[in-house]
Amino acid sequence: MDFSICIIMKNEEKNIGRCLDSIIKSDFPADDVVLVDTGSTDGSIAEAEKRGIKTFYLEWPDDFSKAKNYAVSLAKHDAVLILDADEYIEKYDVAECEKAYRSHHGMIGQIIRHNPIEADGIINIQTDRTERVFDRRSFHFIHPIHEQLVPISGSRIVYYNFPLEIGHSGYLISKEEAKAKADRNIRLLKKQLEDDPQDLYVIFQIGQAYLLMHDEASALPWFEKAMERVDTFDPSVEYMQMIVTGYGQCLGACGRDKDALALLALDDRFGNIPEYTYMMGSILMSNEKWGEACQMFVRCLSLKENRLKGATTYFPFHNLGVISEILGDIEIAKDFYRRAGNYPRSAERLKELEDANT
Repeated sequence: MDFSICIIMKNEEKNIGRCLDSIIKSDFPADDVVLVDTGSTDGSIAEAEKRGIKTFYLEWPDDFSKAKNYAVSLAKHDAVLILDADEYIEKYDVAECEKAYRSHHGMIGQIIRHNPIEADGIINIQTDRTERVFDRRSFHFIHPIHEQLVPISGSRIVYYNFPLEIGHSGYLISKEEAKAKADRNIRLLKKQLEDDPQDLYVIFQIGQAYLLMHDEASALPWFEKAMERVDTFDPSVEYMQMIVTGYGQCLGACGRDKDALALLALDDRFGNIPEYTYMMGSILMSNEKWGEACQMFVRCLSLKENRLKGATTYFPFHNLGVISEILGDIEIAKDFYRRAGNYPRSAERLKELEDANT
């Protein structure tokens, strides 16, 4: 079988070549690439032409769903994989991909996406699942921003894990690019919110847009609004987990560490989520509750990795080292830093401690 891969782009000269190369050089079962440009003024189209990829044009409709639905309408095959221009194929198994698609008729395939994110000079990897594989006869996109795949018939949505992993460099951009992207997204999200002012997912995405450009003060009111319904949250739903951790992050950044302790009340529901547990350890640490913080970090080490790489390994080991230093247990601190492996902050601090003894 063959898939069509559909991509929309605008001014993606830095990224589209890598995206297309990852398709061309792979043996992923796709013999059709639909690339729709919505008004590039850089060398994006030339990069595509170098690789023999034809570019279609669509005047930007100020709506991501309309743009993606147009790209899908041009596809040669009904089996569709959607990629963004700043994404690229990393890992897959051809036989497993074909088997998964054939055995999940009428469902939406979720793929794994790895997102490098820089924080304080260190790049961390956050992983999520995103809906990208579908039969175009059964599904289409809705919403102008953070578009969602839904059944055309209005029937219930069922997801399955499609065995494909991709990389995404969209968060490794300059502050100016991040602000421009966030401003665009926030404008579209607020416009969408006018139709349903209580849409929890849209409220979350507005807060997240501010958070991604490190404007926690502007993000906080949106997370506070979302947290008004925390009693209804399903801890297995990724964006609801992110509301809780985003709220805690904003409180900490805004100097409200004591207020953030109230999130401990959610431990019975979110305590098996590593990002929540690591966040609570950090909040307890900020409040100088060393023993309780250590308990949280030790629990992190027993949990299965979820979204944030390192949340169940080197991050808690590092903080256990920091607390051990504060409490005067230097040898224990050094052991924790060693266990953190190649985590830069741990390696740097371990060297300083060892140098101090020479």
